[in-house]
Amino acid sequence: MLVAALREPSEDELVWLLRYKTRRRILLAIGDAGKISATTLRDTLKISTGSLYYNLRQLRRFVTQDGDKNYMLTEEGLRVYRALKEKGTITAADLMEQNQRSRVFSMFKSAFFPLWLYTPLYEQKTVFMILPALSAILSVALLIYTRQAPLMLHFYRVEPNVFRIAGQYLLNISILYILSTVLSIIFSGALFRGGEEGLMARIRSIAWHSIWDEVKFVGALAVAQLPLMLYPAILSVNKLFSLSIIPAERTAQYYLVTGTLSTISQVLALPLLTGLIAYGRRLDGATAALAALIIFFTSHVVFQAVTFASVV
Repeated sequence: MLVAALREPSEDELVWLLRYKTRRRILLAIGDAGKISATTLRDTLKISTGSLYYNLRQLRRFVTQDGDKNYMLTEEGLRVYRALKEKGTITAADLMEQNQRSRVFSMFKSAFFPLWLYTPLYEQKTVFMILPALSAILSVALLIYTRQAPLMLHFYRVEPNVFRIAGQYLLNISILYILSTVLSIIFSGALFRGGEEGLMARIRSIAWHSIWDEVKFVGALAVAQLPLMLYPAILSVNKLFSLSIIPAERTAQYYLVTGTLSTISQVLALPLLTGLIAYGRRLDGATAALAALIIFFTSHVVFQAVTFASVV
């Protein structure tokens, strides 16, 4: 149900699609010309043929072709073109149709596909410098206080070693970064897509486009992990105020309560992880949701394997 709901792009997703300068230049060039051939468009913009066709595929909602294979703007593309000419930017309001979806559905989709969270993270340097740092500090503090170490989307109890726990947190971000990047490249089809572009060029269209983009993705991962910290946060409150929320260790009730809290925190983290993979890896919502779910199940398999190994 969630994946099906993500298949049709929302206005926020289309704004994300148009945040790249090359795509805005393409729309402006086509709009200025009215109709234009691919060769003339490529020469006008001074970009490679591979880059042109890749971005035109991404802009298929805004660009179409006539019988002579010349490119022209669709009705929605014209709205974007006029907004770019008048304001130099594009917002969700510029893309809304008169028959808008209900407010409830829009709120539901924003909650399960929070692209709005990553726009300021990626576009505003101040937000990027502050929010990931605060997220990491809060997360590490909770982990140290509760003696928990992260393992993908799970936690396990460790000795009270500050450097080990902080190191485990950073290592966990690295693991999630590698896994989400590899899955994004595979599911995008970049490895198998033909055309004039080389393999590395196709991969860079998904990941490793620039060092700065990768730094932003890693920082955004720290923010995406915040819902996971619900589990150590409840453990902290229970420990600090002696609330007896958590039953005695090694009892059936203990495993039931901690397992439930852990699962709730994972489910809350999934939408943020999905939104980040979509935004940071330039994927559609369904593909990003699939990658996030595989990370979710992989985390369960790894945690069960590690738990079994420690018992044996």
